[in-house]
Amino acid sequence: MTDVATKPRPGTSLRGFSAPIVLAGGLIIVPTALSLLNTSSSAPDDAAYVRMAFSAVAGATLAIATVLGLLVDRIIRRATVSTIAIFGVIALFVVPYELGVISSAAEQLLVRLSL
Repeated sequence: MTDVATKPRPGTSLRGFSAPIVLAGGLIIVPTALSLLNTSSSAPDDAAYVRMAFSAVAGATLAIATVLGLLVDRIIRRATVSTIAIFGVIALFVVPYELGVISSAAEQLLVRLSL
């Protein structure tokens, strides 16, 4: 009797982390932590406004990179068409939204700095 080694299906995990965990971390947990760490507890000055804007941009950039990275990972690992389509739809919603967040952060910074 021979032992058959069972391998996980291609495209089901990313270096030990499942796609939903990576997605939640990249879209919610890390950007929220960045914004909470850079929020001023007292009256903000110009440096605090810049830190808040940069944390918003960093969080949005991380979210875009996470979604596109997972999509590319699924394509490279030859996941099922439905899985690739799901990640494609998520990317179609997340990328334009996060680009709007980046634009809004830039506009808010200019308003707050009175430029």
